[in-house]
Amino acid sequence: MSRLINTVLFLFVLLGAFWLYQVKHEAKEEESRIVKLEQQIEDEKEALLLLKAEWSYLNRPERVQQLSERFADQLGLSEVQPYQIGTVADLPERVQEPSEVGADKPTIDEFLKQAQPTAVIVE
Repeated sequence: MSRLINTVLFLFVLLGAFWLYQVKHEAKEEESRIVKLEQQIEDEKEALLLLKAEWSYLNRPERVQQLSERFADQLGLSEVQPYQIGTVADLPERVQEPSEVGADKPTIDEFLKQAQPTAVIVE
């Protein structure tokens, strides 16, 4: 009977060792996958920085000015004149200042004169 129990326990130990080996192997695979993903993220960040630097280099104002002057005829570009933006009539009405809005209200001196109590003479 004890031989049967020992055999069953030995089989459980073998299964446990196999399961442990499998889990360890899967953990290593996941770890290597994480390392690859982190490396890809770093590569993408470097590529993004390089693209931003290139974009900044290509969008320099002096370069854009040279290109616009060079291809102005082909693109039909011309300088913008002030009258092309709008006229004085297009400007909105002037907003009243807050002090002008309350102009009909009494000043502080007038308000204080009204607020003073009047003397009541009692006979």
